[in-house]
Amino acid sequence: MGIVHVILAVLALLLIGVGWRLLRYPGGWHFAFSGNHDKHRDGLNRERRAVRELRNKARRELAVAEAQVARAEQAHRKRISDAERRLKGLRRQGQGALLATLGHLSLHEHVMVISGTGTKVLPLGGTQVQFERSDIGRHIYLRRPDGVHLESYAVDQHSEDSVRRFSVRIENQVAKENRFLTERAASIKKAEDELKEARADTLPAERARRHLGVVTARQSRDRALDDALDRLETARDQWQALTGRRPPR
Repeated sequence: MGIVHVILAVLALLLIGVGWRLLRYPGGWHFAFSGNHDKHRDGLNRERRAVRELRNKARRELAVAEAQVARAEQAHRKRISDAERRLKGLRRQGQGALLATLGHLSLHEHVMVISGTGTKVLPLGGTQVQFERSDIGRHIYLRRPDGVHLESYAVDQHSEDSVRRFSVRIENQVAKENRFLTERAASIKKAEDELKEARADTLPAERARRHLGVVTARQSRDRALDDALDRLETARDQWQALTGRRPPR
């Protein structure tokens, strides 16, 4: 930046400063800058500053109380949301990872998927597994309260050892699933209790709202700002009487 630009920038700042001072202390150059009117300008400034400080103090106090309400309400909503998400995750079990496949049977962590003419899904929990051999093949029975599924494997397609091992793996996974479901029921009950507790725990938010109400009520009764505004209006009246121009607040 050249010297000319620096000079122009300084002049612009000076003009802005002069304009601002004339606006704050209207009535002409003499009233805005003369030392003869320092006490009048100081008096006006003092009352302006008092109003500004009281307003800022009240705004800060109110902002703190409102922020406390917002934080308490947000924490309450988050606690409920977290509890709902945990409960939903427990209830939405899904199939789980694929563990093994033999023929039309696909063993998952929580279900048996049976493919063929139409896909069928059997929950593992509560399933009874039975292996059986015959002259024509090897068979796995999956017994449930609502019916029985029979899966047969031809001798020339699957060895007895592979079918038997697959049957044993199903039984082991069923036992694991039964334990999981027992624990899951307790976990769901705990999650339901936690959700109920989270929804009922409105005390922090209510306390914050009560505090906000106290702050608002106290500020509405506080005469300090009203008195400061009255003094500022008196100072403005005096300035207007002196200069013929009414200054801004």
